[in-house]
Amino acid sequence: MALVVAASIAAATSYSTISTDLNISVIVVGCLLLGLLAALRLVPRAPSPSSIVVAVLIGLVPQLFWPPSGNVELGPLFHLATGLGMLAGGLLILSLPLARRRAGLALLAFGAMAAATVLVVQSSGHPAIDVWLILQQSTRALLHGANPYKLHFSGIPAGQTNDCFNYLPFTFLGAVPGRVLLGDVRYAELAFLLVGVGMLARALRCPPATGDSAARGGAAASLALPLVVLALSLPGVLRVAQQSWNESVILGCLAAAVALVVWGRAWWAVVPLGLALATKQHVVLVLPLWALWKGFGPRRALAAAGLAAAICLPWLLAAPGRFYGCTVRFFIDLPARQDSLSVWNLIPGGLQTATVLALIAAGYLLAVRLLDRPVSGLVFGCGLLFAAFDLANKQSFENQWVLACQLLVLGLACRAAEAARVAPPPTGAERRPAPRPEGADVP
Repeated sequence: MALVVAASIAAATSYSTISTDLNISVIVVGCLLLGLLAALRLVPRAPSPSSIVVAVLIGLVPQLFWPPSGNVELGPLFHLATGLGMLAGGLLILSLPLARRRAGLALLAFGAMAAATVLVVQSSGHPAIDVWLILQQSTRALLHGANPYKLHFSGIPAGQTNDCFNYLPFTFLGAVPGRVLLGDVRYAELAFLLVGVGMLARALRCPPATGDSAARGGAAASLALPLVVLALSLPGVLRVAQQSWNESVILGCLAAAVALVVWGRAWWAVVPLGLALATKQHVVLVLPLWALWKGFGPRRALAAAGLAAAICLPWLLAAPGRFYGCTVRFFIDLPARQDSLSVWNLIPGGLQTATVLALIAAGYLLAVRLLDRPVSGLVFGCGLLFAAFDLANKQSFENQWVLACQLLVLGLACRAAEAARVAPPPTGAERRPAPRPEGADVP
């Protein structure tokens, strides 16, 4: 159920990137279902192959009929890019009944989707959107010694932001290699996405189960990799890459952090988590969940926050007024949008802010209930919390919803891998040492 809900929200917000009766209804009903499942502790659970097929089919509909073709100069390889994205979904469906070939087909699907994201950037020139233009100009100015937070930007479409760089500094710092090597910041963002998700795919791949007693666990494990690829191929992912939204960087960093935790390197996970925190402001919402989860803990969470603060501090000291104004005050004063994919405009004026805070509090209450589980509870809880925030935020759009849905799917992928690692009680010659718990690199 949770997988189908996540795919439906991603599809609804991709079919129309602005508010309609249909996508708002899907979002509201979907979030209510997710909340109910979390309250009853029915998530995260390893999905069945049939639910994965349904989720893929739901996602293919908007990819087929509403590809990301707006506000860009389309090149000759655009249709190949979208075709490869749909091929990834087809390969995932094909992999499910073929248990022995499932991992290989899922890896082919990963490769198809990776190629699709690269080609959609290559074939989508000069997006007429403030995010890409601001990033391009900020990285160029940074290379010439200028402070992006002091810039005013040119060529921005009417009605979009042209007087502030309104994200945190790792957004442009991480994008510099793409600007230098290939002339486009989007390639660096893709590198974070593909490397991070690739690390998690590798971390969740379990060795084939042996013996009748492990058969059920082995079947669950073989679904983990297709689910990771499904998270990468949800509708909206190509548009996020194409438009240069920094959710690609955030997901890549969070996926890398989860992979390191799964590998028992929880202190190393501090670095990608800190980079995610230094990319976009509302990522800080998930930091308490990482602090409360016993496999990570408050010391590592504090270290990740310290790394993010260290990245931000030089820019704050260089221009405190501009940094605060662009990264904090900008969002406080930001007017609500009538086309926001949220319920903000449906709430009476005096209750809007209170509703946002109430939904975030409810998201925390539900997510914390999942933290007594392995890493799947943490990842799913992060997606649940972002969904609660997006539901009432005054400007929520496709990119925010795609990130929330991707984390929900990755949480289910982690659960599938965990189910496979639950071995039967050892007897006689089959006894083995107990596996190291996650985060066991610390006394």
